[in-house]
Amino acid sequence: MPFQIHDTAHVEKRARERSFTFQQAVETINNPAGILKTPPRRGNHGGMIWLFSGAFDGRVLVVVAEIKNHDCWIITGYWA
Repeated sequence: MPFQIHDTAHVEKRARERSFTFQQAVETINNPAGILKTPPRRGNHGGMIWLFSGAFDGRVLVVVAEIKNHDCWIITGYWA
């Protein structure tokens, strides 16, 4: 089941600054190649902060997001 994405204005700004698209960020979260949850920490909404990674055109996009049940708040993203 795909996540319900909340508060997208910040990630859309980061996506423009860092040359990835909002759709790539959402795809990385919904279909990750890898998930890292270290160190475990809580976000502002009571969920856990996770790092999702996905490959696009030979590059790896890392998306940092807070997950609580099926809700997702994208914090930032960057190319690794």
